[in-house]
Amino acid sequence: MGSIALTVLTLTLGAFFMFVGHFKVTDKFFPDVYEDMRREFGRVNNVFPLYTQTGWRPFAKNYRLAVGLAEFIGGAVLVFVPGRLKQVANVVLLVVMLGAVYTHYALHDKFERIAPGLVFSLLLLTRLIIHRQVTQREKRLSAQKKTVKVETPKKKVQEEEIEQESDDQESPSDDSEDNQQAKSDKKTDKKNK
Repeated sequence: MGSIALTVLTLTLGAFFMFVGHFKVTDKFFPDVYEDMRREFGRVNNVFPLYTQTGWRPFAKNYRLAVGLAEFIGGAVLVFVPGRLKQVANVVLLVVMLGAVYTHYALHDKFERIAPGLVFSLLLLTRLIIHRQVTQREKRLSAQKKTVKVETPKKKVQEEEIEQESDDQESPSDDSEDNQQAKSDKKTDKKNK
């Protein structure tokens, strides 16, 4: 993931949505909360967001199960599944939370009922923003690494050319010194004969 903040936020949101989605789907562990959710969705069903456009609203039980499964599966994806699927789950959960905010607003609930939906919508939006920043930073770093790798062979070639030029420059001077030494050796050999 690349960021501690992103990891912590992802795991926390995922666990929360798995927990809350579980309340809406089954009464196995928390029967009192499940009953509250059943009653709440009977009331929530009256302001189904798409009713004015379609003239259709789902049964309260189906609506509750759909929202609960979306929350549970979205939370599980955030916690357990790597890759791009996390962003899809994040967007789905964001839509569910914005739907919850709309529903409580349409029911004229107090702000205390709207606040959790707002807070978790903002947390999901924050997670998307952090993920975007982390991926942009990783792309920028990988592009810089590629640039460094491409520049490195060119530098080596340039260094080798410079070394060859310096060797070429040294050889004439070496040759002249060698020639002078050879001439002086010949002169001494002639004098000795």
